[in-house]
Amino acid sequence: MSFFARALLVTLGAALCSCAEPSGQSCELNSDCLQGTCVDGTCQRECREADVDCPKGYLCNARGVCEYGGDGGAGPAGPGGTSSTGEGGNGTTSTMSTTSTMNTTGPGPSSTSSGMTTDAADLTLCNADGDCESGICRLMTPSGPKRCTHACSSNSQCPSGLRCENVNGSDVCVQSDVGRSCTSAGQCNFACLTPLDYCVSECSSGADCPAGFGCMPVGNPSTDVCVRLSADCAADSSQCVAPSACDTSPNLVVSSCTIACDSAADCPQRALPFAPWTCDGVCRRPADVYGPLPGGYEPAQWACNASFQVVNVCNDGLHIDFDAFSIPSAPGVSCASPTTTDGLAGDACLDSCRLQGACEYGYGCVGLGDLGGTRIGLCLPAGPGEVGASCSTNGNCAFALCQNGTCSRDCSKDGVCPEGSQCVAQGGPNIEGQAYRICQ
Repeated sequence: MSFFARALLVTLGAALCSCAEPSGQSCELNSDCLQGTCVDGTCQRECREADVDCPKGYLCNARGVCEYGGDGGAGPAGPGGTSSTGEGGNGTTSTMSTTSTMNTTGPGPSSTSSGMTTDAADLTLCNADGDCESGICRLMTPSGPKRCTHACSSNSQCPSGLRCENVNGSDVCVQSDVGRSCTSAGQCNFACLTPLDYCVSECSSGADCPAGFGCMPVGNPSTDVCVRLSADCAADSSQCVAPSACDTSPNLVVSSCTIACDSAADCPQRALPFAPWTCDGVCRRPADVYGPLPGGYEPAQWACNASFQVVNVCNDGLHIDFDAFSIPSAPGVSCASPTTTDGLAGDACLDSCRLQGACEYGYGCVGLGDLGGTRIGLCLPAGPGEVGASCSTNGNCAFALCQNGTCSRDCSKDGVCPEGSQCVAQGGPNIEGQAYRICQ
């Protein structure tokens, strides 16, 4: 497998690995950190929730750093409830708190006092409904930025990375916050799954869910939502939706969370033509995946499989140095070791993605991967830079794409670009049967 590194093709060696408990990424400079800033030699997030961790007027960006960008407060949450569900009659419960109303933004006249462009296209930052061509300006997530958006009746009507959610009593496209940390429903666009403490959203199949998430019923009465499978349960099954949802199949180097399924359509969806997950009553990882570590886990972990091959235990079997946009070599591994081995400096787990389900919160699905001449989507870390801002890495940009020193967006699926840019074909292999296009 290989990657399209911005405009260049870079060889990618996909290896599969196993891993230990997460630890802080070592660093010397802030630029060494995928998330947070460098404090006493370790990368540490400054924030998770803007209204709790940041000064008033600041937002908590995807890198976990407070940045100025609004009033920083979460609006009033609507009424919510809690319900419990077990899996397979095991007697344990997960709780999902949901909201029926979201932050209120009333319609108003166009305002240009802030310098905001009026009648702006979808995904453009905005202050009020009158700023947008659609007449709809909404928070993309509670306490997040406002962008122009439009009404919808299904996820398929929304740009890649957005979902159709009920906001202020009407269905509009907002940013997918699936996987975002939460403790209550008001911190999520749809619901907070506790005690796992991450945001979820409704789904009809795994194709609606981000990479590493499957679709299963939760609650009473039940609702199908996107549930994370990219979690280690070797020592502790608390990160699985239920203790019995820990897969200990012999092909796995590290035991991994899973979910019950009726068909493979309920399971996480890898980019094609990767081997798919299968279903035999529970979702099973393909033979080239040996563990559960999510995209962005650093350092990637390595061990030996049953055939004494050195493999990684990333949940999609892929790894990368995000900043260098290259594939590090595997480290030296002793197959006799009872623990996994850290990857080389910069080595992190990587997820492939499909443009529909895209990636979990904090990542963008970008068509920079190449597998045998087929362009595929990769989940890359997102940052604060809007389309048109200067950048040095993909992680500097809000839509996770830095093209020739300028932040961009993969618009292949939807043709949508913020005001001041347009969706332009780039040539080369198509992605999911469509021309590869970016905003410029």
